[in-house]
Amino acid sequence: MFDFNRIDKRVIIVLTVLLCLCAGVILGRFYQPNSKTIKIYSKALDDYKSQDYSNAYYLFSRVGYFSNLKPSALYHQAICAHALGDVSSEINAYKMLFRYYPASHLSTEAKYKTAQLIVDSNPKRAEKYFNEVILAASDEDYKIAAEYYKSKIESEKPKKETDKEEIEKGFRNYLKKYPKGKLALQVAKNWEIYNPEMSSSDLTLVAKAFMLAGMYNDSQKLLNRTDTKDSWAIQGINSFNLGDVLNAKNITIIGVSKYSKNIEKDDYRAVIDNYIKNTKNPYESASELLKFAQGDKKDYIWYLKCKNSPKSEKYGCYEQLYAAYPNGNYAQNSMINIMIGRILNKNYAGARIIADDFIIKYPDSENLDMVMFWRAKIEQKYAYNPNYEIFYRNVINNFPDSYFAYRAFWILQGFNSSVMNANLEYKPIEYPYKYPPKGSLLYNLILVADYDMINKYTNDEFIRSWTQYKKNNYVSSSYTAAKAMNKLKTKPPKDDPRWRLVYPLHYFKQVQNNAGHYKNDEALMMAIVKEESHFNPYAQSGAGAIGLMQLMPETAHEIGEKNGYEFNTSDLFNPEFNIKLGNIYYAQLRSALNNKDISAVASYNGGIGSVQKWKKDIEYSDTDEFVEQIPYDETKNYVYKVMKSYWNYTRIYQK
Repeated sequence: MFDFNRIDKRVIIVLTVLLCLCAGVILGRFYQPNSKTIKIYSKALDDYKSQDYSNAYYLFSRVGYFSNLKPSALYHQAICAHALGDVSSEINAYKMLFRYYPASHLSTEAKYKTAQLIVDSNPKRAEKYFNEVILAASDEDYKIAAEYYKSKIESEKPKKETDKEEIEKGFRNYLKKYPKGKLALQVAKNWEIYNPEMSSSDLTLVAKAFMLAGMYNDSQKLLNRTDTKDSWAIQGINSFNLGDVLNAKNITIIGVSKYSKNIEKDDYRAVIDNYIKNTKNPYESASELLKFAQGDKKDYIWYLKCKNSPKSEKYGCYEQLYAAYPNGNYAQNSMINIMIGRILNKNYAGARIIADDFIIKYPDSENLDMVMFWRAKIEQKYAYNPNYEIFYRNVINNFPDSYFAYRAFWILQGFNSSVMNANLEYKPIEYPYKYPPKGSLLYNLILVADYDMINKYTNDEFIRSWTQYKKNNYVSSSYTAAKAMNKLKTKPPKDDPRWRLVYPLHYFKQVQNNAGHYKNDEALMMAIVKEESHFNPYAQSGAGAIGLMQLMPETAHEIGEKNGYEFNTSDLFNPEFNIKLGNIYYAQLRSALNNKDISAVASYNGGIGSVQKWKKDIEYSDTDEFVEQIPYDETKNYVYKVMKSYWNYTRIYQK
């Protein structure tokens, strides 16, 4: 006889064990220890980077649901599924993300991408998602793109079910905001199909998108159907692109004389730039075009005339431009040139008046440091004010990282040479702020080194610069940090780690060794490397310059031959060798220019022959007057940038 009680107990035990195992698995997915989550996520990310998308997908799926890394894991699952061509799994991962983690920064993007994927198979559901993106998106890019897709869906419905104006609004908004955007060509084509009889102004938007995509003939066909008042600027640019210079010039003359009000400022400037570029004498062509021009936008043509004027007429031209447009787009530029012109013509009282007016009128100008510096110099050098030091200190205190702070400091210290022998102390790049709290999302993303995902969760440009540095993207890291620093009204102390992102010491050992050997200043050589290539050893310019210090192959081989180095041009991509030849070249320039570093820096960009000619032709009493009169804007701005970087390397890293 069977003992049913014993069997019942066994069954209960087995069931209990099975239930515990199931509960353990479920709890493991929900209540996963953070250390285990980090381990799984890190391994998944490694597999993803090595393109083992299948295993990465599986591992990301094992990240616990209660982990703050789960939304990122789902996003990565979608990306892996996309790489594997598994659209269904991609959609499912995105859906899980925005359904179960609606508060995540990734939620709106996941919904937008889901809608993109189902727009053809399930347009009704896609339209619902796009509407939700439009309402929720703090990111303008997603909102405008969603408006376009919504318009596309609506445009494919029977005409009686659609609101034509609302549909075209979506097309119009996208092309106005992003004429060169990823979807611009697609938007233009869809709009043209939807409404072949669109208005002249809308046709111009579509034609512009075709033109910017390089489809000049297609653009011209549409432009032929537009009114000149709406499209003359785009017609002019497109004609230049097609090589029809005569027609382009005629259209431009008609446009500036009759229809300047109808054209966007950027398009107006672009067609004028093409007009000037396609002439032998920019000054004469700008002067001639100015005779035809009407309306407020013509101050741009006037500005180009002044910019290209011979020296004898230059400063007078700016006086006239400012008198005609005291509040125009080029008023600041005009005032600066008037101030410099008056100083050079020894009208110091007049220069002081225009400088004071500028300081009052434009307290937030990006050129305020320059004006304040020259205001200080007027007091010191020309007015003999014994309190001039106060003016220079104001420049240093208000604009501590600028070129003009460097010049103000040098004057106050009484330095005779442009550089001082500064030994730099290496300091590594660090996370730019106090480290995130342990266990926080940002902390965990840093722990697993998911730098791309960090960028999706933060708008802080210094953190983005740091992530780019961690990925060895030195160029974008430096650019991003510089842009962020320029936005700060009050600059941080020089020991703040954010400065090191703007002015990093990449390749410092190679620079230091070679600078010392060839008696160059190491901070100045770091500055040249930064401004020439932004630390990209594979950089190549349009003119053919190569490597970290952007050496022209012909110049490099000439230097190599003189110094006993035989090499292939490809060797210039080697950081150590490029820095060595760059230092030799700079030392030669400096020696030929009586050890004047600012002259040597100008020569590095503009050529020693040009600099020697300028030094003979330009009347100047000191370094600052010489730099302001360098006739090539590119070279003058290069001196500003390199010496600004030199100043900051010295300021941040000097022992």
